[in-house]
Amino acid sequence: MLLLLSVLLACSGGDGGSGKGKGGDWGEEEDEEPARDPRALVEVAAVTTGSVGAFIVSNGLVESENQASLVPEATGTVIAIHAEEGDRVRKGQLLAVIENASLDAGLARAQAELAKADAELQRVRDLHAKGAVSDRDLSEAQYVYDAARTAMAEARGTESHTRLVSPIAGTVATRTLRYGEVAGGQPAFTIVDLDRLRVLVQLPERDLASLVVGQPAVLSSVYDEDVRVEGVVQRISPTVDPATGTVRVTVDLDPTQDALRPGQFVSVRIETGRRQDVLVVQRSSVLYEEGSPLVFRVRVEDEPEPEEEEGQESSDEDEGPGFLAGLFGGDEEEGEEDEEIQIPGPYRIARKVPVKLGLVDEGLAEILSGVEIDDAIITVGHANLRDEARVRLPEDPRLELPDEDEDAAAGDDEEAADAEG
Repeated sequence: MLLLLSVLLACSGGDGGSGKGKGGDWGEEEDEEPARDPRALVEVAAVTTGSVGAFIVSNGLVESENQASLVPEATGTVIAIHAEEGDRVRKGQLLAVIENASLDAGLARAQAELAKADAELQRVRDLHAKGAVSDRDLSEAQYVYDAARTAMAEARGTESHTRLVSPIAGTVATRTLRYGEVAGGQPAFTIVDLDRLRVLVQLPERDLASLVVGQPAVLSSVYDEDVRVEGVVQRISPTVDPATGTVRVTVDLDPTQDALRPGQFVSVRIETGRRQDVLVVQRSSVLYEEGSPLVFRVRVEDEPEPEEEEGQESSDEDEGPGFLAGLFGGDEEEGEEDEEIQIPGPYRIARKVPVKLGLVDEGLAEILSGVEIDDAIITVGHANLRDEARVRLPEDPRLELPDEDEDAAAGDDEEAADAEG
């Protein structure tokens, strides 16, 4: 006993039992860790029956089925513009006028030559009727007239080069002409038919067997997923591009839509199949462990009985519990025990369940085996959850904490929710 006392005094710092050392005052209680609810906060959804689709996803640019770039055939100065960007135009409508001095002079000269040839032909015909000229003279006059008429037709054709008309009905997409500038050789207008839009996608050869004309599609802007437009597979190329190993597929947009415009980059989801009345879970419920899918199933179980700790045998030679307690400054009352934390609510346990998946779409996953209908599957809060962990639902009663810990506990729940989000 004297040896034990000497060792204890030496550990206390050798100050005659003052009870102070590097660790602080032994007689003072250390701050305890505030209590926390050991249950993980999760959200669950029941296994139900539903409809799941199979999709092929690709990207492409929206373009018009009917589109025309109008390039002036003659060079000239722009003297009139009759259409602006955004204007709807009809086929043959005049859009702009270009002035070209040489073409205008050529038309005037052709008109004069035709008038002269016509007058000469009439004079020769009159003389031929009187027998004053031969048949040869009449034939030559007729030839001159026909040549002048042909030149006039050519001159009128070149006049159309200075008058720009729309080749199709549609909407003016671009207008590059400016008043007074010299135009020619470059596109002056671009006309698009907004009622007939399409997207061309290049799909891998392996998808060719599952593609059929008439399959529904959903197109969405890659910059705004809320913008969604329905479409349909209109054409499938009968050949495979040997350079890329892809097949060209044309998806027509709903003609009544006005959300997507030519030139937009969109995501295309072509539905190639659908299964009805199958077991489904939320897609967010499915996790993968070493490449194998699994879900966390939550069930209420019987709470296990607490295990009794084996009592430690005390020696008759001990000076009693008050000896060492007095030495270290403890004033523990007899019979005082640590108060056990009582966790309220149902005893819910989350267990990993391997599953076999079927079709998986944007929101649902088909389950072929592993769970049953109405099983509660975790949808939020399972990212870092361990197997057989105790969990609680938002509606379960919370562990009542001291006032100073309530805000911290609420903050923990918010942080967990944010981490899942």
